[in-house]
Amino acid sequence: MLFDLFGFFGEKPSWSLSPIKFEAGNQNNFGGKVIVPQSVLVDLVSFQIQPPFTFEISHSDGVYKTHCGVLEFTGEEGQIVVPSWMYQQLSMEDADRIVLRYMTFPLGRFVKLIPHSVDFLEIENPKLELESCLRNYQVLSEGDEILCQFDEVGSIRFTVAHIEPLSNAVYIVDTDLAVDFLEPIGFKDKMERERTVAKYVEVIDSPHDIKPIKMKKLGLYMYRPAN
Repeated sequence: MLFDLFGFFGEKPSWSLSPIKFEAGNQNNFGGKVIVPQSVLVDLVSFQIQPPFTFEISHSDGVYKTHCGVLEFTGEEGQIVVPSWMYQQLSMEDADRIVLRYMTFPLGRFVKLIPHSVDFLEIENPKLELESCLRNYQVLSEGDEILCQFDEVGSIRFTVAHIEPLSNAVYIVDTDLAVDFLEPIGFKDKMERERTVAKYVEVIDSPHDIKPIKMKKLGLYMYRPAN
């Protein structure tokens, strides 16, 4: 692992680390925190950097980058463990090393998310569930494609469409964060399918809570070619 001592006196302290991702099924994949070596904590403390510890993570000279918090300082020396969505988003399979750079971010006031599945609409209280999911994240960056796990529908990916205040990223812990979401990807197709079904199905009046349905009678259209 290479710690950029001189970076502290210029921009921000940074470390060069080899990336791996959490194994499939690991709940840390549904969050935005990484595991780094204890030596990173030693470096931070030696320069009197106080928590929260938040970072920019990048490679290829910053072409690929996002931001993260830290889960533990218990990783193998020279290695960083990241969530699968982050590994995929930053194309880390093509990166032998990444740069982890200490950074601070403003407190977030508002985030807007795009669900990648219409299953999100099946959740009874989506805003409450989403706010609960976001507790697994310390920072969010516009353009991130994060993963959340829900008891009702399983895992759903979200695009971070907008953050306020405008910044590279926002810190979302211990702040009054308003969360809103746009219509899910595939929503228009879902509505079109339901309208198509409604053309052929009708609900029969019934005193029971569960009402039966039946196929509508369709007229027969005869095509007659012009003489």
